[in-house]
Amino acid sequence: MANIKGRCEPAYSIVTSFGGVTQTAKICGITLGAVSRWMSKDGGGGVIPTAHWKALLIYGRAHGIKITLTALSGIVL
Repeated sequence: MANIKGRCEPAYSIVTSFGGVTQTAKICGITLGAVSRWMSKDGGGGVIPTAHWKALLIYGRAHGIKITLTALSGIVL
């Protein structure tokens, strides 16, 4: 896995759990740069757009990666 710049949560932890920027981009059908921006303070600030949540949840379930809506939202209850 390539070095991931930035560590904005929850995007950083989720992208890491899916195997990195390249794998996450493939799962979501988007560019590497788009995924990298999720983790950037100057980009997404750690927020994963809701448009990609379904793909991540489906992939996670199919591949034994524990992912929840709470984790995706970054809301701490």
